[in-house]
Amino acid sequence: MNESYIHIDDITSSLKIDKDTLKKWIKDGKFPPAIKVGDRTTLWSYAVIENWVAQQQEAQEFIDNQDLDL
Repeated sequence: MNESYIHIDDITSSLKIDKDTLKKWIKDGKFPPAIKVGDRTTLWSYAVIENWVAQQQEAQEFIDNQDLDL
């Protein structure tokens, strides 16, 4: 099975964020790092991003289901 890859423009469009936000998340370790392909191309594994999105959704659902008094 071939691995598929996704470009930064597709990620930012899907997540409805700008490139600067994504770059900050990467720098802060909050988003999976990219794979450098050649000198000018940076891609992400689709499976890795799909897994990251699922983890974010699970975390949000956990928070939403808690009765927290902060």
